[in-house]
Amino acid sequence: MKLLDHIDIDQPLTEQGPFDLILHKCNGLLVAAEAGDSTAERQINNIKDYIKENPSCILVDKFEHIQPLLNRHYQYQLVHDPLLNSGYNVFVPSFVNLTTADKESNMLVQKLREANVTYPFVCKPIVAQGNDDSHLMSIIFDENGLKDIKTPCVAQSFINHDSVLYKVYIVGDKPFIVEKPSVKNLSATGQDTIKFDASKLTRLNSLTTGVRLRRKFVAKMQSPAQSSHPWVEDGRATPDQDRIKEICLIIQEQIKMDLFGIDVIVDCENGRHAVIDINAFPGYESVNNFGEVLCNHLMNLMSCVETVSGDTIQYSDAEKAGPNETTSIQLCNEH
Repeated sequence: MKLLDHIDIDQPLTEQGPFDLILHKCNGLLVAAEAGDSTAERQINNIKDYIKENPSCILVDKFEHIQPLLNRHYQYQLVHDPLLNSGYNVFVPSFVNLTTADKESNMLVQKLREANVTYPFVCKPIVAQGNDDSHLMSIIFDENGLKDIKTPCVAQSFINHDSVLYKVYIVGDKPFIVEKPSVKNLSATGQDTIKFDASKLTRLNSLTTGVRLRRKFVAKMQSPAQSSHPWVEDGRATPDQDRIKEICLIIQEQIKMDLFGIDVIVDCENGRHAVIDINAFPGYESVNNFGEVLCNHLMNLMSCVETVSGDTIQYSDAEKAGPNETTSIQLCNEH
């Protein structure tokens, strides 16, 4: 028998257990705790304390593995070299961390040049997820737009990708690719800075007057154009399925997580695949039967392979729980 229940992270978890696995989405709490929010710190510590006292309990995913993804600069640094050196023609577009001190000391141009960040480029908040501002971005077209940069942020070269973003959702070793609308192809033309909410941009028919985003900024699907490029299909750059799988494996090896998402675009000039964002426990809204896929994965985790005195032993759920015990999965949501 399997039990699925919620836990109260405002209270110590010891009295609410025992349980074998804790599934959480505490990205916002981790960000708040890092910023000094005492309530968030207490809630996170309640989970940490239980895991410390019960090391056999599986935490999906571990806080120490999520933490680097919450900082865009750290996440790019983490996967940049492994992707570039993979031999699969995959890369992270040039990026640089820009601080308030850089802006005040007029060092922006120098830092952008040293990092090979070219116009136009996208300014993204340092905090990658977990707060209201993490998706508020801007596109800078030339030096005149540098005054619009809100620091701290990560500046990243914009790659033309025929208005299509591929969101890759991973559950364990299973990737799910979902196509989303994105920014149209751009050039460094001295245009005014464009500000937008990336979370709204990837939702069909979701542009609102409250977002400073002109409709012409998002390209509508055009009629197919002829192209001799192997990466172009129906007039636009398309992803290589095998390459996407390799990207997932490379990134998963670095971040050591089970539930995460990757934003991938295909450079329409050369077919190279670019990773532009990684998210811990994304929405999965477009993944069919996500609940079933997730539950199957969690059950597989609890049927884990354990090593005892150098011998590898496979335990079934029943063997782990014992003949008269139940396997309990606890769910934890941000408050």
